[in-house]
Amino acid sequence: MSEHDLSVLQNALQAWPTPAHLEAHHRISDVCRRALDAMHGLTLGESGWLDVTALVRQVLLIQGVTYGGAPSLVVPSEAPWPTADQWRDTGCDVSSLANARLRVTAELWAPPTSSPEEQEAAEEQVREVYRDLDPTWSNQIPSDPFWRAAHPDFGAYRGEPQRQAARAAALNDGGSLMVALPTGRGKTAVAWTTMLMSHTGVTVVIVPTVVLALDMERRTIDLERSTSRVLSPVHRFAYIGAMSAETKKELRAAIRTGSQRIVYTSPEAFVQGLSDAVITAAKKGLLQQVVVDEAHLVDQWGTEFRPEFQMVPGVLNAAYDAAPDDLKPSTLLLSATLAQRSVDVLESLFSKPERPMDVVWGTELRTEPSYFFSNHPSEEERTAAALKGVTLLPRPLILYTTKVEDAEQWADRLRATGLQRVAAITGKSSDEERRSVMERWRGEKPDGTPTATTLDVVVGTSAFGLGLDMSNVRTVIHACVPETIDRYYQEVGRGGRDGRPTLGYLAQAPDDMHIAENLNSIKVIGDELGWARWEAMLNQSTPVLGGSRLRIKRSSLPAHLNEGYDQHNAWNLRTLLLVTLAGAITLRAPQPDIPEGITPEERSALLDEYYEQAPDAIDIVLQDGTLMQPEAWKKAAHAVRQQIQQAQTKSLVAMQKVLAQTTCVGRTIAQHYAVTFDGARFHVSAACRGCPSCRRDPSSSPGTSPAEPAPPLPTSRTATDRMAPWRGGQGWMFISYAPGDRLDDLFARMAERGLNVWRVDLETAERLQRNVPTIPVVWDDPEPGFSPLEFHPGPLVAVVHSDEVPKRVWERISTGLPTYLIGPETLRNPSRPDSLLRDVSEGTYASAKSLLKGM
Repeated sequence: MSEHDLSVLQNALQAWPTPAHLEAHHRISDVCRRALDAMHGLTLGESGWLDVTALVRQVLLIQGVTYGGAPSLVVPSEAPWPTADQWRDTGCDVSSLANARLRVTAELWAPPTSSPEEQEAAEEQVREVYRDLDPTWSNQIPSDPFWRAAHPDFGAYRGEPQRQAARAAALNDGGSLMVALPTGRGKTAVAWTTMLMSHTGVTVVIVPTVVLALDMERRTIDLERSTSRVLSPVHRFAYIGAMSAETKKELRAAIRTGSQRIVYTSPEAFVQGLSDAVITAAKKGLLQQVVVDEAHLVDQWGTEFRPEFQMVPGVLNAAYDAAPDDLKPSTLLLSATLAQRSVDVLESLFSKPERPMDVVWGTELRTEPSYFFSNHPSEEERTAAALKGVTLLPRPLILYTTKVEDAEQWADRLRATGLQRVAAITGKSSDEERRSVMERWRGEKPDGTPTATTLDVVVGTSAFGLGLDMSNVRTVIHACVPETIDRYYQEVGRGGRDGRPTLGYLAQAPDDMHIAENLNSIKVIGDELGWARWEAMLNQSTPVLGGSRLRIKRSSLPAHLNEGYDQHNAWNLRTLLLVTLAGAITLRAPQPDIPEGITPEERSALLDEYYEQAPDAIDIVLQDGTLMQPEAWKKAAHAVRQQIQQAQTKSLVAMQKVLAQTTCVGRTIAQHYAVTFDGARFHVSAACRGCPSCRRDPSSSPGTSPAEPAPPLPTSRTATDRMAPWRGGQGWMFISYAPGDRLDDLFARMAERGLNVWRVDLETAERLQRNVPTIPVVWDDPEPGFSPLEFHPGPLVAVVHSDEVPKRVWERISTGLPTYLIGPETLRNPSRPDSLLRDVSEGTYASAKSLLKGM
């Protein structure tokens, strides 16, 4: 909160250059803290004049918008402080005072629009970003006992989508589950639940970037500290390239024994260096779960330049096959932005013939951003517009470019204008540079210790910020045109993760669309070259693992097949992906081919040799012999190439529609993310805080309160009902109890046999969870419209304490859904009110005492 911003900042300005002393009771905003850090940086040469003016102006605007009036501050005017003209250039009014001081007040600025009415609406939307008001969540829902057991600090679910996602993930028993859940709805907590509900076993989380792996490691260290649990014997959680060989070896050993409870890694490391450890853990029944975070990238990145995303299922399949029947690993695919092509690819790669993929569709559009666009006749004018946006829009701020060289040039340009609290993150940045930028930007060390902020603006390319827990980004500026609506929406979505309003501003130049169209065209090898390259790879492959696979070296092709000069590896991978999507092969991560009967020393030597060679190897399994002939292969490859390009073109067209500014941005994005899965159509409700179309015609705006999705719990194939034989083939069973029966013992035995969903009072459900701490107990909240009683197709236990069967319980039984009804011996039959249910039960009957004895 910003209650003391003005007084704290004014005291610091009067005391400068002496560092400000902040009292414990002072409640100041993040921006005020940044302003104090920037003022101190002036004395060290770590801040520029524009850093200070921008932050002080933002503090003044927060005060004026939140508390009213026209707040002002008295500031020094001597170097290194800004001059009066520099304050004016930063959107401030200035008046001179005695003693070389200036009084400054702030003026609001919004990106220009096409009419006074639109400009007024734009200014109000910008004003909302400065308002210091915590968001209120009106859609909180009582949480299940298992959720509170795993996350004691979470008193409620953040809406129905999170509840169903949490339930589905907790009940997932060796299946693949795709969860579409909005940013800010706790996807990380959903992924952590399985780990936190158990005492041993490994969860592997595959993340797209090193920065995200390091960020998740930081959060897990915090979790380990706050829960007093040991989650790793190595006390490391990110398996990354910069890690020492010895630490990697220790992590692999901890995964094999199940003592590494969770690890974050890239798809490349998962399918290469970690695959043997993961499969070994699975053989022992110790691999609980594999999570693919930002799962849309399996399609968006895996189809072209990071094929290891699409090799992940190869390791998963090997691990699944190796695991004991009752301890199969589950797969969790998480994303906030799943379009049709991504859904189709995930279903194709991660489903199993005997276990179709389940889905929880809880997608909602972000309601935080207001959208602004400007189109400029020259690169110079676009640069000036984006620069003005960086100068006058609120921090923390991200500026996105498409090219690495553009990001580096923009960082230099911003420094030249007077900003020093700026850095660039691109694909060329080292792991240490990424870690340092996040620490300086967030103001927090990897162990959670607060530290001074030294960055407010980060210039990045498309991967920057992906999934990061930087909740208070206020502005996202594009000095480029993204090649797909997916990329644009994901990047705008880096802002406002705390639920507060944000700004998205895109400034377009003449060459941007040409660049976007070139990037949009995914490089897929043609028919003739593709077949020739594929045939050569087959001819040079080596049978491994008893001939069940063929191993291909990515760099093995002869020079006469070169495409793109020295880009052998890239074109080999594109060819293999095309062959995979055509259905001719499945990709498998290479596994060590180690013979039986060798000494431990020989095995260790062969493993070391395998880890050294693995990055250059891909294993394949032939699937469709009809596609081994040239014409059939070319026909199938052509069809796949068309599907890929159609999806890309559709996403670019949606981006162009947004730039045309003729329709609501929120409606366009909602249409793009509507998908069909397993014969059902999943829609996304439109939402828009503000865009050019809605500012022109406010009555047409979908607003910021879209209908919340209410996804059902997936079908019972993800749960094992080991009580089914007691039902004797019937759909339901009545279990009677008498006074003094040990119901708590009975309930625990039933939960241990796969009955997780309980319609009981909350106190009983929570007591049951304490009695079976490693088994998730789902409480059937009787709130109409949300109850699993009506919708859950899997087994459900309903406990009754009166002589009457509740109408809704009997309606469920009448539909044939699997139900265990527990009630007193005096419970009457709703179909024959003059009879007891135990005497004329159409289902199966047992007393609690006999059932407990039999179990």
